[in-house]
Formats: sequence, structure tokens, C-alpha cells
Amino acid sequence: MEETIYSVSQAVKLLETQSHVLRYWEEELLLPIKRNEMGHRYYTRWDIQVFLSIKELKKRGYSLKEIGELTPFFYPNQAPGKKGPVAKKKKTEDTGQKQDKDRIPPEFMDIISRLVIQRLKEQNSEEARYKRLDQRIRDCQQSRREVAASAEKKQGRGKLLHGSIRKKNTNR
Repeated sequence: MEETIYSVSQAVKLLETQSHVLRYWEEELLLPIKRNEMGHRYYTRWDIQVFLSIKELKKRGYSLKEIGELTPFFYPNQAPGKKGPVAKKKKTEDTGQKQDKDRIPPEFMDIISRLVIQRLKEQNSEEARYKRLDQRIRDCQQSRREVAASAEKKQGRGKLLHGSIRKKNTNR
């Protein structure tokens, strides 16, 4: 299955933010944002969700430093040697399994899911709003045309009436 990717302009539109903010967050939080062959940034659906959650956490008053501590939860499978903090797989001495600390908390995933659903609803409602606005503009333009046509008809009748009265007066 092919992963959906977004350009910077698409991500900016989805996130309702500016590109320099995304670059700043990427640098400050050491996020492993991928680049294409030409060196341009591109974002996956996961990256968009991460940015949405960062935006929500910023709204709730968290600093970037505090949010940066959550970066291993955002990208738990980041390979060592790559840019950014590395979520190391800690193993317990007895069992050899990784600890729960490396798992993404379900509450966090729930927040991300709600944010994505909310954003999609807002985007769809925004489109519907613009469609309604376009229809209102068309209706208004049609009404103005009808009023103008009606006014022209009345002016035409008035000329006919005045013209016929003059003809009667000249015939006397």
C-alpha cells in the first residue's frame, strides 16, 4: 500500500499554519521529516498528525521543550544515527521485552485521532460554507438582473405612454 505524502504547501493548508513554523518545529524538536530526491521536504499522514498534536499541545500551554520530551512517542521507531532524538528500545533484564515506556499511550493516540477527525470536519464544513456563499452571490446577481430588466420594462412603458399622449395632443 502506497503512503500518502503531502507537500509543504498542502501541509500548511491542512494545518492552518505557516511553513516557517513547521520548519522551526522540525528543527527545535528534531523531527525526522523526510525529503525527496531534490531535497524538498514532504510529509506523511503521520507527520501531519504529529504537527496537529504539537499545535494542540501548544494551545494547551505546553512549551516546545516540554513537547520535545514527547518526541520519542511521536517517532518511536526512529533508527539510531538519524537526526533527532532516538527512542531506544529498553529491555528488562529478566524478560528481554521492551518496557511500556516506549509504547505510545492510548490517551495520546486518542487525542491525535480526535484532532484529525476535527480537522477533516472543519475542512469539509469550510468547503460547504464557500459553496453556500457562492450560491448566495449567484442568487443576488440573478435578483439584480431581474430588477434591472423590470426597471427597463417600466421605463419602456413610460416612454410609450408619454409618446402616445403627445401624439394625441398634436392631433388636436
